[in-house]
Amino acid sequence: MRMINGQIKGLMSSWMQTCVWGSAHAINDGYPTLYLPLLPILMQRWHFGVSQAGLLAGLLALTTQALQPLLGAWSDRRGGPWFVVGGLLIGALGNSLGLAWAPSYGIFALALMLGGLGNASFHPHMAALVSLQHKGHSGRHMSGWMVSGMVGHILAPLAVVALWKWKGAPGMALLALPGLIGAVFLYPMAKTVPMPYKPTKTVKTSSGAWKAAWKRGRVFLGIVALRSMGAASLLTLLPIIWDRRGNSAESGVVLAVVYAGGMIGNLLGGTLSDVMGPKVVLGVSLLGSALAAWIGMGTVGTGWAFWTAVAMWGFLVNGAGAVVIVYGQSLLPGNLGMASGLTMGIGSTMGAFGAWAVGTVAQWRGLTMAVDLAALCLVVATLPVVWLKKPTNRP
Repeated sequence: MRMINGQIKGLMSSWMQTCVWGSAHAINDGYPTLYLPLLPILMQRWHFGVSQAGLLAGLLALTTQALQPLLGAWSDRRGGPWFVVGGLLIGALGNSLGLAWAPSYGIFALALMLGGLGNASFHPHMAALVSLQHKGHSGRHMSGWMVSGMVGHILAPLAVVALWKWKGAPGMALLALPGLIGAVFLYPMAKTVPMPYKPTKTVKTSSGAWKAAWKRGRVFLGIVALRSMGAASLLTLLPIIWDRRGNSAESGVVLAVVYAGGMIGNLLGGTLSDVMGPKVVLGVSLLGSALAAWIGMGTVGTGWAFWTAVAMWGFLVNGAGAVVIVYGQSLLPGNLGMASGLTMGIGSTMGAFGAWAVGTVAQWRGLTMAVDLAALCLVVATLPVVWLKKPTNRP
């Protein structure tokens, strides 16, 4: 009986931890996307163009993604609750208060980057824990963990648009509350989590490890960069396109549909990668999302064909999300936090700054040409997929 009681308590504890971690991940991932559905409003409020809108994606990537290798390496050595709890707090305050009180584009960009710093602290530590707790079938488990973040992506645009209509800019400060409440519940569990991984003697967080990862993964990082450039550009252009077509009121719903499709694609793509391999899933994701973008954002109006195409775009472009992380971790199996940061950091940041270039094209040559260019990035990214080697050390 004691054994049964102990098993029940263990299951309950595991279930509670899963709920808290999943909720925290959803809240954390919702914050960097808050500004997207408000882009048309912010462009009028602070008088900036599509080029500067694209620049925001790159500036945000500097902290949310470029710093992830460093913070991931730090988490490999130190661990501890403040990587996740402190990250959630900083993300909540930076993104929410920036929207509420920033007087200009420049100040808002700084607040956005501050919030991104919290996001960068949270992610590598958590991604490493997921891989270590679920060795074998890591693609399926990683995609399951990512689904909780996608829930935050779905809810965030709906919440921010509804609250803006109700309270205007000052009401954005209320969006910090979920993060503050989540941190209170997260801390008691997070402080009991051990350091995710002790680096081995042969794979150290050093310049040698960075060089080894770069040598094995430069082709892969190029694919990640092109994928990120196409995805970040299209995600920035979508609410602007929707607004130009005279339907700005539903911009939050459009993004929610994209993220809902992405959640399904992420879950299915991770599972398929365990069966079919990452190359097939990655190739289909890139080509399919390019085609869906051309149909939805480049050619049709705002009817059912548009909604179907953008949902399919979200589904396809996110279908390789777990594949990207797991394949990236295979480049440095002894330093999972650093590897997660390298994949989500350097490669994605290189691509996100491409959204600035695509936004400049949109500003001077029109939205249609910008959509064509962003979709072309996804097509070009499929070419080096055939040269990817099969991961030999999957976490």
